[in-house]
Amino acid sequence: MQIFNPRTQRERVIAICCDGQYRTLEGIQKEIKVRFNQFDSTPAISARLREKSQIFQFGYIKDKYRTVDPKTKKACYHYTLKKIY
Repeated sequence: MQIFNPRTQRERVIAICCDGQYRTLEGIQKEIKVRFNQFDSTPAISARLREKSQIFQFGYIKDKYRTVDPKTKKACYHYTLKKIY
């Protein structure tokens, strides 16, 4: 996998999420646009994060936590990838 010049959507998502910082799907989407000048939709990013075996192949596992927006009462998930040692 090329972290600095990822060729696929999966590689872009892994490159953004592997720094240990928790981000929402929208945050991941914005960071992909800034770093790589590519547009990946939030449903597509979510699908890449659900591909456990593909992420595991690169040596990472997904971690997430949920918060609730006090105004809208809707759940918001934050994701990161952690390196497997």
